[in-house]
Amino acid sequence: MGITLDADGMLGSKELRQLRSGAEAYPFADDEARVVYKLFNLRANGSLGKRVTLEQMEDERHEIVLHDATLRDTLEKLIVLNDAGGHPTEIVGLSDDGNFLIAKQPLAMPYADFLKDRRAATDAIRAIIPPFTRLNREIAVFWLQEQAWIICDLHNGNIMRNRENVPTIIDALVGPLPSEVFAKLVWAREVNEDARALRLGLPPVKRLKFGEGVDDDSL
Repeated sequence: MGITLDADGMLGSKELRQLRSGAEAYPFADDEARVVYKLFNLRANGSLGKRVTLEQMEDERHEIVLHDATLRDTLEKLIVLNDAGGHPTEIVGLSDDGNFLIAKQPLAMPYADFLKDRRAATDAIRAIIPPFTRLNREIAVFWLQEQAWIICDLHNGNIMRNRENVPTIIDALVGPLPSEVFAKLVWAREVNEDARALRLGLPPVKRLKFGEGVDDDSL
């Protein structure tokens, strides 16, 4: 691939155009083939990439927490985003030295209107933004592989346009929405139901509004 690693541990290439690195990967563009290779490097602590979880804090609040990911976590993320309808991603494999996971995507173009494009790209993976979560990060939730997934980190570096000029998610942080929180968090239970219905093409879930179906004496 023409990508080299120098004595200082810096990647470079005389054949591919090096793009701006993200938190997880080093991207290189092949302008002739119109593809981008992403190299996820194995860290000194054995991690590879990042994963997201929903956790309960000591004060009973729930927060989105980022953790170091394993190779399996990052492979799962790439597969889930691809299958959900994000930017097409091919897993190429590991580098010869085993220090990099290599993925391949079609070369994408910059977004036109970030907020509108982010909304369209979120809709493309059939994700729903739950209201009133009181979380420390904005999230969306989509259904795939018989479970709900959290997606976040949809900043302006992760929203682009594909070859058809359609907004798409090229990367994000992803993790399962744990079913054990449904009993405590109404928004999590409801967005799980709504995301499932949206993915499967089912009618929207109907819920009673406050006071609906209850006689005045019971209110």
